[in-house]
Parts: sequence; C-alpha cells; structure tokens
Amino acid sequence: MSSGGNIVWLGLGLIGVALLAPHFGAGPSSPPSPPTQTAGPAEGARTVSAATPRAGNGFASREIQRAPDGHFYLDAQVNGARIHFLIDTGASMVALTPADAQRAGIALPSGRAVAQGAGGSVEIIPVTIDRIAAGPLEARGVPGAVARELPISLLGQSFLSRVGNVQISGDRMVLR
Repeated sequence: MSSGGNIVWLGLGLIGVALLAPHFGAGPSSPPSPPTQTAGPAEGARTVSAATPRAGNGFASREIQRAPDGHFYLDAQVNGARIHFLIDTGASMVALTPADAQRAGIALPSGRAVAQGAGGSVEIIPVTIDRIAAGPLEARGVPGAVARELPISLLGQSFLSRVGNVQISGDRMVLR
C-alpha cells in the first residue's frame, strides 16, 4: 500500500478519536438507551480474512459492563504492560496515548501522518503492536497509531475485527 493510502487508512481510524474527544472532560454523560445490538458481517469490520489470525478460539469470551459514563472500558495487556482502553467500535484501529505506548515498550518510528477527524487535524505515529491480550482473546501484529492528543487509549477495529463476535446487549458487551 502506498504511503498516501496508509495516511488515508490511519485518518479514518482516528475519526473515532475525534468524535470521542468532546466526551472527555465534559463530565459524565447519560448512558445511551439499552437496545440490543449485534454486530455481524453485514455491518462491515466484523469479518476476519483467512490471512488475519483471529483473537481467541471462538469459545472463549470476555464480558464487559458499561461504565456509569455510558462507555465500555477494558484493561488489556499490550506487549505485557497493562493498558486501560476505551472500547471504540467506530475507530478503525487501536490508538495509544504516548505514555501507554512507552509503558508497552513500543518504539516510535520517525514517520508521522496527519489524520482528519471531526475535531480537525490530528498528528499520529503509525505503529504495529506486537501483542494485545484481553483475557483469553489475543492478537499479534496489530496495526495501530500513537496520538499525542488522546486522553485515553482506544481499542478499535484493528483488534476488535479479529474477535469473532462483538455483541452489546443493554449494559453488557461480550467479546467472543
């Protein structure tokens, strides 16, 4: 893929970051209504190609309860370091804060890219994350980015798409 294509891909991933930015620092928000949602192949990003290894075995699962602010959070191991993530099903990739990337031992390459989000331009550093493990769900070689403006790391589709099923029902999310 050309570097221009990489920038576009990374830019799309950070649109979710820009959309979430107004939610931080504004105090608790009311939780969304609890309709049942199931993400399936018809909605895109849930299909895993044969070339992309899946996270988990299809039987193991991880259940997450909705936080009082209406979001889902997950503590996962990134290269062995515990990182607190906001689960962002609308983000194309995993995005780390610089502090979390440093704690996970991720060397930052010199290459930079600029992503356009709803809040404007965001400078990102494209990276590949060696390993992300959320309990029994594990993925290796996960595309990601480091963004200085992030208040919290985001667990996006570059990890979630390797999970066979992401289901939200009321105040519960199940990754299987």
